[in-house]
Amino acid sequence: MVAIPEEKILIIEDENITALEIQNKLDKWGYDVVGTAGSGEEAIQIANENEIELILADIVLRGDMDGIDAVDRISDRYDVPVIYLTAHADNDTFSRAKMTKPSGYVIKPFDDTELKYSIEIALLRNDYADKAVQAKDKERMATVRDFMLSSTPALTSQVRIQDTAKFLKDFANFFETNMHHKMNRELKLDDDSYKNTDNSRKILTEYIAWVTNMFTNLGYRIETGSDEFTITECLWSPNVNDNKIYCLMCRAMVELSLNWTDIDVKMFHSYLLGPNPPKCRFSFNRTF
Repeated sequence: MVAIPEEKILIIEDENITALEIQNKLDKWGYDVVGTAGSGEEAIQIANENEIELILADIVLRGDMDGIDAVDRISDRYDVPVIYLTAHADNDTFSRAKMTKPSGYVIKPFDDTELKYSIEIALLRNDYADKAVQAKDKERMATVRDFMLSSTPALTSQVRIQDTAKFLKDFANFFETNMHHKMNRELKLDDDSYKNTDNSRKILTEYIAWVTNMFTNLGYRIETGSDEFTITECLWSPNVNDNKIYCLMCRAMVELSLNWTDIDVKMFHSYLLGPNPPKCRFSFNRTF
């Protein structure tokens, strides 16, 4: 029984006949081949334009960039497992390949069963790794929420301004420690080539989706609009009227995370307190 194609695979192979043979095998096994690249440059382009869950890469390619170089470039931006398929197994080549932390290394000519099992194991390991990351992210989110809930009851409207400033500074450092890497990883902001004028609109859209999802996971109720979102219910709705520091904490989370994107956007924050649940609105004025 052929599996429903789910896992998306990129083939890097400059021999057309070999690439076609591999693609036919993957199609038969139920995988989705997003593209076949005959050069390192083409492989990078396909990776940038498609969602990829595994790379099968020959090492020796035509041109200045070999398969190891291509995988290294792709791995700088995407966390994708790779299996090398190659007839070259000398120590120097193997040492270079190991630096990219591959999930497998299959020598040509390979047995179909060996290749099939290597792919299944690589995808399974990656699935376990993804679940471990998700569990860690959930733990970080719970840690941030616990910090906010456990620290703020002692903060009243009578607290001294210098104590408020110190608390917000400590909270900002704590938030950055727990959330900066998570946002960079999820929005793929570590690649400098991703941060340019053409992508600013896309980054802002993805950022708003990310930050509203973060608030939702913390237990907030959110309404979204074009280049804005509104918090209609927060963790401290019954107590927020007594102390505006709660709103300042939300503002700090948005200001910090927006700064991490490095895009030219101004953030505006307004809040409405009163007998009804408070509304805290964040809007973004883009210059692009």
